[in-house]
Amino acid sequence: MSTAEEKPSAGAPARRVGHGRSYLPRIIGAAIIVALVGAMAASTRWLNAEQVDALTPKPFSPTEFAAQKFPEIQQKVIEKAVDATELAPALATDAAAAGAKFGVDSGSGKFTIPVKAEGTVASVDENWIVLDTPGVKGFTVRVPVGTTISGNPIRDVTGDIHFGDFTDQTTYQEVANQLKLLVQSEIMDKLPKDQLEGKTLSVHGAFTTGGAPNQIIIQPVQVEVR
Repeated sequence: MSTAEEKPSAGAPARRVGHGRSYLPRIIGAAIIVALVGAMAASTRWLNAEQVDALTPKPFSPTEFAAQKFPEIQQKVIEKAVDATELAPALATDAAAAGAKFGVDSGSGKFTIPVKAEGTVASVDENWIVLDTPGVKGFTVRVPVGTTISGNPIRDVTGDIHFGDFTDQTTYQEVANQLKLLVQSEIMDKLPKDQLEGKTLSVHGAFTTGGAPNQIIIQPVQVEVR
């Protein structure tokens, strides 16, 4: 038996055995990738810069939030306000019980109450309007002016705005600050303060227990000169 390697006869074409089939998986894989890319492109929604901006959540704005909420607060205070003539004797008897009856729990044993009062303006200065309110015995009714306005009672009075609604204490407090600025610019700054003494004033607002004794300090949400 010959051990010499068998060679193709002269003139016979050379054959490549098995190499043609090795390209088939690559071709199939490439076709699948092309199909997937095509499907992804067909199902992708392409957005322009304006559309991206419209879909991007806006950062929270205490100013916008306060402006949006203030009309709601104002309306609820007007609807639910207890008259100072009724509130004063209740406070004198049991301030905590009066707070629980007429207002919302503000924490630390304090309550914030929607209240209304009408009286003659006894005095006006840069800090306070003092009312002479018939029927309110043992208490002085004061309405803050300028820097003495506090947004906290206005924020808290409806019981609808909670600390847990915000990311942190700073934002929660800034909402109150913005409500204060709204009251100052939209209500108190528009009053003819130099002409108020002796006039009848009607005020709706928020009162928080636990402050100065024998005083009902009304953080205003509506003031009318009669």
